Amino acid sequence: MTFSNEPMICVPNKFGIRHEDHIYMTAEGPKWFTKPMHTIEDPFGYNI
Repeated sequence: MTFSNEPMICVPNKFGIRHEDHIYMTAEGPKWFTKPMHTIEDPFGYNI
């Protein structure tokens, strides 16, 4: 089975961002196709 986790931050009439994470199930439990975001301040790990 595969899943997507799509957290979203919206400020009405200003901006919005959605970061998609993809997960699949194994016999040992869930594994990431994509790594989760680093932090809410730096979701892509750019350290701006």
